[in-house]
Amino acid sequence: MPRWVVLLQFAFLVGCTSGTTKVVRLDTGQGGPIVHVPRRDMKTVDVGDDAFRKSVAKHARTVPTPARPLVHARQLFGVPEHSGWYRYERKSRRLLPLEAGNELKVALSPADAELNRLYFLWCGRAWGSPPGDCLRLLVDSPVLEGDGKYALAMAIAQGAVLGELKTAFGEMVSPEAVAAALVGAMTTYLLLWMLPEPISKGVAALMTVGMVSYLGWDMLWKLIDGWRVLVAKVERATTFEEIRAAGEQFAKVMGDKAAKAFVMLAMLAVGNTAAGMAAKMPTLPGAGQAAVVAEAQLIRYSAAALAEVESVAINAEGAVVVLAPNAVAMTARASGGAGSSAKAGFRSFKSMRDFKNAMGPAGEGKNWHQTSGNIERFGPDALHNTENAIAIDSQLHKQISAFYSSKQELTDNRVVREWLRGKSYEEQRDFGLMILRRFGVSP
Repeated sequence: MPRWVVLLQFAFLVGCTSGTTKVVRLDTGQGGPIVHVPRRDMKTVDVGDDAFRKSVAKHARTVPTPARPLVHARQLFGVPEHSGWYRYERKSRRLLPLEAGNELKVALSPADAELNRLYFLWCGRAWGSPPGDCLRLLVDSPVLEGDGKYALAMAIAQGAVLGELKTAFGEMVSPEAVAAALVGAMTTYLLLWMLPEPISKGVAALMTVGMVSYLGWDMLWKLIDGWRVLVAKVERATTFEEIRAAGEQFAKVMGDKAAKAFVMLAMLAVGNTAAGMAAKMPTLPGAGQAAVVAEAQLIRYSAAALAEVESVAINAEGAVVVLAPNAVAMTARASGGAGSSAKAGFRSFKSMRDFKNAMGPAGEGKNWHQTSGNIERFGPDALHNTENAIAIDSQLHKQISAFYSSKQELTDNRVVREWLRGKSYEEQRDFGLMILRRFGVSP
């Protein structure tokens, strides 16, 4: 019996509906879960082109460049293969997965050959290099099929950001290999949500928390819905133009902000363990604003808090975030009433003048005090908001301001303000709350 090939496909059984009200449940392992209805009017984090390129250049060298990026990503995220090429072994009467390096001689149909040709040409145009398999999608298969087609659609959707990557990668030996690893990671991460019982763990869970922190829950659900549409269209696609159209439609759903956040988080995911990723996420551009969005969405965006995330599950009702046993950092503020009226009334402004115009005077004999600073690093939304400002006695405000202008032993005899400048948003906020308590203010 001659060797032959079959293509196996899994059915995608899960979906989200954007029209229904969803809730987020934070399972702390201590009593019942904290239930929260996410706000749908959160401002997403806007990362500038220059900051994005610098971040990509910084982390690109830690990204592995596997010969089989989709296989590597599936192993990283724990996602089973949705399709694959197999050979029939006559002696054992078994179907064996085709491994890298095995020869497979298949007569390509004219349609498959044309799809491969146009994919190669796209690679040449995208990277300004000779046509070829730039995303390494044909390493194990002679035909662009299954997950490979989804990856191509993802790369097309990220076309504008890939242009930024070319500039950021600079003189790297193989920028295409890094891009292939990132595209493989982003594709596989979204395929994770197509499984019958979708749940993310490890670096995948941190990617989910990161996406929520930069974009909000509502936008994440829209991305999943948009990806479901892409998958359905690519499943039926037989031409490059059909795949291109699906990718371009998803690009419109994603937008520039989500595209950049997705790439930055994927870069950390493929180059780190979960612990390493948790430590680096608060250092990404826009992390200060992301921390504000995260707290309004029931999570905290600090290295300690992120390290406590055990899993994130998506279901028809919303999402469930499960924390590691005895988690403390993630729930430090949520235990005081996440989803309360204060959270529901969260507002941010472009300037302190706008804040005061909207919120009014702090009160007789009082001043507005901000617990975190550094507008240059974190942006106005992270500072001029109802979670970062508190009304305190004006005389007490003068004393606290004087403290920040003084040199202290706890800051290694440096001026407190200057010492804080290099700290993360969460570190500055925690320090600010500690100082308020020291001066007798209950934040």
